[in-house]
Amino acid sequence: MDFDHLISIHNLLLAWRRITTGLNHHYKRYFRDIYYAYEIAIDQNLKDLRHRLKEGSYQPQPPTRVYLPKPSGLQRPLSLLSIEDQIVLQSIANLFALKLSDKRKPLQLKHVFSNIVESEGSSIFFFKDWHKTYKLFQKTIEDLYKSGFRWIAHFDLAAFYDTISHDLLLKIVYPRSQGNDLMEKVCTWLKCWSSERLSETLAHGIPQGPIASDFLSECFLLSIDKELSKSFKYIRYVDDIRLFGKTELDVRRAVVRLEILCRNKGLIPQVKKYTISDVGSLKAAVGMLPSLAPPDIDRESEKPDVLPTKQALRIFQSSLGRDGRRQIIKDKSRARYVLFRAGPSPVILNYVLRLLPRHPEHIEAFVYYLSNYKKSERVIRTCLEIIRTTPYEYVEGELWHILARMASPEQIRGLVDEAITTVKGRDASFIKRWGACHLLCIAEKHGFGNYSKFLLYQEALLQAILAPILPEARFAKGDVVEQMLKRSAFEPGLVLSEPLARRQLTPQNFGLDPLILPTQVQNVYRTLNIIQAGTTPVDPVGEIIASRYNVNKTTKWRLLFNAEYRQAAMLLSQADPVFDSGRSMWLSYQNSFNHALFLALQKLLSTKQLPGTIRIINRKSGELLTFGVMLDQNNKFSKCYPGIADAFRVTNKRRNTLPGSHPYTTKGKTRTSHLKKGEQSNLVKELSAAYSKIIQIIETNL
Repeated sequence: MDFDHLISIHNLLLAWRRITTGLNHHYKRYFRDIYYAYEIAIDQNLKDLRHRLKEGSYQPQPPTRVYLPKPSGLQRPLSLLSIEDQIVLQSIANLFALKLSDKRKPLQLKHVFSNIVESEGSSIFFFKDWHKTYKLFQKTIEDLYKSGFRWIAHFDLAAFYDTISHDLLLKIVYPRSQGNDLMEKVCTWLKCWSSERLSETLAHGIPQGPIASDFLSECFLLSIDKELSKSFKYIRYVDDIRLFGKTELDVRRAVVRLEILCRNKGLIPQVKKYTISDVGSLKAAVGMLPSLAPPDIDRESEKPDVLPTKQALRIFQSSLGRDGRRQIIKDKSRARYVLFRAGPSPVILNYVLRLLPRHPEHIEAFVYYLSNYKKSERVIRTCLEIIRTTPYEYVEGELWHILARMASPEQIRGLVDEAITTVKGRDASFIKRWGACHLLCIAEKHGFGNYSKFLLYQEALLQAILAPILPEARFAKGDVVEQMLKRSAFEPGLVLSEPLARRQLTPQNFGLDPLILPTQVQNVYRTLNIIQAGTTPVDPVGEIIASRYNVNKTTKWRLLFNAEYRQAAMLLSQADPVFDSGRSMWLSYQNSFNHALFLALQKLLSTKQLPGTIRIINRKSGELLTFGVMLDQNNKFSKCYPGIADAFRVTNKRRNTLPGSHPYTTKGKTRTSHLKKGEQSNLVKELSAAYSKIIQIIETNL
């Protein structure tokens, strides 16, 4: 029942609304154009997503990681999920919110003040206004101090989101449901989102950035909140915890208990941030507050009311201090308040350019302030100096965007080689390549070369982000736009909807059958009349084969399998999720799919009276021959289609030597073994060629 609720249209739509109304603007900036396009056909897109979830063909995608500088000099990871993965994650959070509502109520706004769910019903706003809940947090500190609780312990958790156990998280909602199908699915999804590489997935860690993760982290701390609130004066805002007592001993008892509870859940105390003190004033007590997220300002929306220049300068100067001979930002709240609200000012600009290399953690605020200037040689010089010296790729990426916007054509020409080197760097981060690709697109618009073609080698999200600024020449047949439309990933195609509609172009202008586009793209294009109206059912087989084996997409798998399509889709949908986590299981299911595919192909060859038809039924028993016999290398099929037969034969043979199939090899002298990664890679190459050939056959004959 819970799985049905999770994937219900109501819950998926609620998840979507909560994502789009969330105040995590810094995260949403990467997806803005994708959100807009997906929304155009939201009803059909969610129906298709539900179908994938229900039929088992939905596959989560590894995130793209972005690393933001922290004041400590380390970096905070941001996990950029595919938007359909964001919807699924938020759907999980919605379910958790309903399940845990009664347990959280006694703690909310008394002991816990962060990420409070707006309502138990269907509010499109997931959390209550944090400004109000934060004020209550401050008020509670004041009340405790005035009541004589002058001893305060500050307890912080290290790498909190990264240490959350998936198994323990799910047991909060399903404590007695070991082996529960929903639990297993969610664990598989969370594991995929724990790492950029499928080969390095973890059983702990939730993606930072989505508001859903903010709530799931609250759920993970629920048992600690309940336990400590019974015996101690305890309040919490996210992972910053305050323990109050009238004596030092009272507080130390609470800290000892808290540490044990945290370590039992695999959480690590932040030693450097742990303090116990007898605060001597209310101001000192209130001053020990957790650091907050950046202001709720959306870079793409209108600027907030501009501060008068004199007032902005006065506040900004009051935020500064010194570290030896260097001027630094002491009060980050005041500094950021000004940077997000001040207009152009020569004096503030001087401060910004001087402070920028010293405070990479404030790069967002600095860049926002610099948006006041259309062009400045001083800004350009400073950006170039920092790009060539900073160890933070996030900073470098942001400054490339400024150069793309401010630099003159001749300056951009001089930066092209450096940008190309950046884009081609094997280890260059997403954010760094985004900035450099932005400059290359601008260079092409100035007529310096076809540099936007470097986008062809970038991931789908980066292509989608930069699609709106592609030069006109890239909309020609056989060029960048055509290659974006051919991708199995839907994000580039979605964002291209507006540029194509504006130019009155269709997939046919690029020689493409609209039905090969991802269904999400088809839904949007139909709504915009880019392609003809009608519906195409989700094709799990086509989507998985095209994505996993990097082959051309065909829309004719349903025609090929006919009544057996559902069985084939089920086998393939069971194979693909365990491609990395369970290679031997993948091989078993993939081989079963190949068997079903072979039988469907034989039926097609027989119906069309094509060469390669063989006998598949045992004349004596009337039963199907074994798959291995059907693949005999001397029969007509193997001779007509050696590439297909060889690939299927080697896959079937390796499947028969798995421990789950037989304990020993055919001769009984050697133990069978699990599939190794290198073997799997070789099989994928063989199968890719085989599936390409099969697609040619069915495209020609169906």
